[in-house]
Amino acid sequence: MSAVTKLLKSINKKERGPAPSFSDPHVVLVLLVTGDTKIIGRQALASRVGVGGGAIRTILKKLRQDGYLRSSASGSYLTKAGERVYESIRERLSGPVSLGASELTMGRSQTAVLLRRTTKKVTNGILQRDAAIKIGASGATTFAIRKSRFTMPQGSDDCERDFPSSAWKTIRKELAPKDGDIIIVSGSDDEISSVLGALSAALTLVA
Repeated sequence: MSAVTKLLKSINKKERGPAPSFSDPHVVLVLLVTGDTKIIGRQALASRVGVGGGAIRTILKKLRQDGYLRSSASGSYLTKAGERVYESIRERLSGPVSLGASELTMGRSQTAVLLRRTTKKVTNGILQRDAAIKIGASGATTFAIRKSRFTMPQGSDDCERDFPSSAWKTIRKELAPKDGDIIIVSGSDDEISSVLGALSAALTLVA
């Protein structure tokens, strides 16, 4: 997903002044929410992404300067360049999907994302878990789809059998995983942190 890497590298160019109060998953979530909604106001976007007014203004300013986004009286929307990055993400990533609480990971609010054709990039899931925790999630669990089953790296070869949960049905219905795909479930005590945790974990595999 080189388009995402290019965008994040541009956004993260060092500038004078205090360190930004946002991270890469916030920027990706801004792009996803804007692309999904087509046009959205700044306050609504800040609420969806979980940042304050100053941070969302900075993100939008940087995206406008780099040609990924434009703003009007009605809200912000993606340019052609922004749409290309958005589409490149959506070609590989589905979700986030809310699961509520489950036994799949830690946290009362849990979120799942799917990464297509990524099984070979995962070793034991620790890198993904640590990335989720670093941004504020309680934890994250990575599942690989093999022979139509949810498996854990170096663990269960049939998680639906070993860890019964209604969350599996939700994941199958909303994300339609196939062999070779990865499911990351991130959890926290609030929904935004679980979403950001899932995206942070995903970025270790695609950015």
